[in-house]
Amino acid sequence: MKLAIVYFSQTGRTAAMVKPLTEGIHSFDSTIEVREFTVDQATKDNPENLAYLDSCSGIIVGTPDYCASECWQVKHWIDTSGLKFPGKLVGCYATCQYAVGGADVAIQNVLMQLIVKGGLAYSGGAACGQPYIHLGPICYAGHEAEDAQLFYVFGQRFAAQAGRLVL
Repeated sequence: MKLAIVYFSQTGRTAAMVKPLTEGIHSFDSTIEVREFTVDQATKDNPENLAYLDSCSGIIVGTPDYCASECWQVKHWIDTSGLKFPGKLVGCYATCQYAVGGADVAIQNVLMQLIVKGGLAYSGGAACGQPYIHLGPICYAGHEAEDAQLFYVFGQRFAAQAGRLVL
């Protein structure tokens, strides 16, 4: 099975959360191929990267929260990448400066756009028990080490759900 993480990172925090996501995915199944791409690497200018993304069972999108929404770079990527989402499991995570900064809204916006493009949204929600990850994991500035555990668990759960869809 193939999974991917596509993100934009201005400060490095959004990029740093790729590692615990990948570790969580591999703790579920070490044979899963996981590749990471910045939004700039996942464009029509990089057909080999788009081919890999098209072949994936699931894609997790990462965005910093900008004014209670996703960053414009992620929105632009979703709108212009040419990637086909129908039937793919899609998830999202966000990073932010403040707990009341709107990261949950940023995740909602990205998931809504991916659903409109045919993706099958995954959140985990409260159904998986503790820790509760309602729409997707969020990393707050200054809490990177402790928030990384949520990303690890989300990676495990995302991989498990993607595996169920592949069967």
